[in-house]
Amino acid sequence: MKKAHILLAGSCLCSIIFGSVNTYAYTPEKLPTSQSSDHWKVKIDEPDVKDLKDNDEFNTYSIDVRNLGGQVYDATVEIYRDEPNTNTKAELITYKIPDSQNFFHHQNQPISVDAKKIEVVVTWKEEPFRVMKDGKKYPARKFKQAFLFPQN
Repeated sequence: MKKAHILLAGSCLCSIIFGSVNTYAYTPEKLPTSQSSDHWKVKIDEPDVKDLKDNDEFNTYSIDVRNLGGQVYDATVEIYRDEPNTNTKAELITYKIPDSQNFFHHQNQPISVDAKKIEVVVTWKEEPFRVMKDGKKYPARKFKQAFLFPQN
């Protein structure tokens, strides 16, 4: 019986000494930040023009989208923010990247301080068209990638 008490006391002591466990919750990076994939890099950063008036209604960011992959066609960048208390998203920008370019830059985008998320959607085609066996040309397959950024 005495051995059982010593064993129990030793176990409790060891669990107190060695049992402290640190846990961390995942917190997404706050803006400014960037995300990238095999095809695209999206960076939301400080605005290019620094002398903007302070505004309690909007935060202002610069937004860069860069193609990291090969040649793309019909690339389009769409930027949305969420609407408070709904699942609806409001469009901020839609921009078609010229085929001769591999990037998009917007220098000063105001985004409501009430918005919790900014979504950047990039769509593109990897070929200008598809040629079928019969020789007819059809639109190429479209690809899409979305990047979510928490604002607050």
